[in-house]
Amino acid sequence: MRDVKRVLEMRSQNHSQRDIARATKVSRDTVRKIFNAADSKKICWSSIQEISEYDVQKLLFEEEVKINLSIKQPDFDYVHKELLKPGTTIKLLWEEYADACRSINVPFYQYSYFCERYRDHVKKHNLTMHINHKPGDKMMVDWNGTWNMYVHL
Repeated sequence: MRDVKRVLEMRSQNHSQRDIARATKVSRDTVRKIFNAADSKKICWSSIQEISEYDVQKLLFEEEVKINLSIKQPDFDYVHKELLKPGTTIKLLWEEYADACRSINVPFYQYSYFCERYRDHVKKHNLTMHINHKPGDKMMVDWNGTWNMYVHL
């Protein structure tokens, strides 16, 4: 949850829940949830104005802040080295990562975000994938363009 202080500030300025949701880019249900929590704890904008965002969230949603939602970060250096081995795919490495997280009961990245984070890692560290093979053993073609075949008789 984010911008709890902003939601309560806008509430003190008599904005509607719909306007607050639109301005803070959260759902109306989230705004309603913040309103209900503030009402039940008798908290208003003037009482939390000088408090940090984290402390406000802790004050309103004590039980939710206690939950550890820290996602286990994958070791992308290991992933990159493993991808150099024949038969290894990023899907297999993600499944290995996900199984390791499940075994210790920790949240993990979904496959698409895992791949996105890996691509970011490759760009950031300027990594390339080298193809090792014996000369003359394989022919590899990197083609970009149209194929025009002219047959001369």
